[in-house]
Amino acid sequence: MKTIVLFALLALSSTMALCQNLTLEVKGFEKPEGHLYVALYSSKDDFLKKPAAAFRVDVKSETLSIPCQGLPAGMYAISMYHDANGNGILDTGAYGRPLEKTGFSRDAEGVMGPPSFEKCCFELKNDTTLVIHLK
Repeated sequence: MKTIVLFALLALSSTMALCQNLTLEVKGFEKPEGHLYVALYSSKDDFLKKPAAAFRVDVKSETLSIPCQGLPAGMYAISMYHDANGNGILDTGAYGRPLEKTGFSRDAEGVMGPPSFEKCCFELKNDTTLVIHLK
């Protein structure tokens, strides 16, 4: 019985060691209003299609610090947009160009569209803080 409990504790502690904490420091809000929509992707095939996790944060200041806890170690890419008018969608103009500010991990930028997964991806292997500037 003691062996089983010890094994369970070792398995739990090794699983917890694989989980990392990610803090997102988001800068570049013109006005503290609306919402920030954040999507976290764990593969190239799912990038900008099917997030591994997604959430919304109320924008109450010109800089946000967002804790993301308990993520498995691995490769990730992040996309986000500031829904300043609170309508729940990314407003776009001619040719689908965003009218609201967007941001990507590694401050990646695309040419004639969003950046690729390769430009945005980062390896999460330790507790990490990423700074993302909305543009």
